[in-house]
Amino acid sequence: MKHLPIYNIVLGEAEGINKMSLVEFPAVEDNFLKFADEHQLQFSVDEEQHIVFGVALRADFPIYRYSPTMGEYYVVFSAETIKELYEKFMIDQNFNNINLEHYKDTKGVYLLQSFIKDTEVGINPIGFEHIENGSWFTAYKVENEDVWNDVKSGKFNGFSVEGFFELEEPTKEPEPDEIENFLDELLELLSE
Repeated sequence: MKHLPIYNIVLGEAEGINKMSLVEFPAVEDNFLKFADEHQLQFSVDEEQHIVFGVALRADFPIYRYSPTMGEYYVVFSAETIKELYEKFMIDQNFNNINLEHYKDTKGVYLLQSFIKDTEVGINPIGFEHIENGSWFTAYKVENEDVWNDVKSGKFNGFSVEGFFELEEPTKEPEPDEIENFLDELLELLSE
């Protein structure tokens, strides 16, 4: 993790999330699971169910960004902001607005499940114990055969939200020991 400014994403007066995108490299750095059968989660593909499940937004997780006007920086969605975005997304009924790589709208992909991780009430999906409380998860049924074939081939590995947000002024830049601790934890999780 580079030593860069960190901006908090807030809903504010912005529109919020208007689409969910299937992407090859999710910014939340966690791929979705593909259901093998209705009772067990596996990293495999089931021809009958065509369901993908994973993280839509990670709470308090720094996501790298670059723009010509702002340069390099990180953005963070707090658990509170995720809850606001999630509720607005559902109220606005944007859950079946799907595109591919934030570019091409697609049909035949439908929301089956959407929830916020909350370990205090027992909502802690298997295989995602390392994901922060307050993170948003979704499960989609993929009836579009072309899209499903791309999921099976690894062209799409996760979710990415698309919308309009506001940035709050940067929080303090992380201290070098905070960065080292974060990287150590990330490496430990990846080695499991």
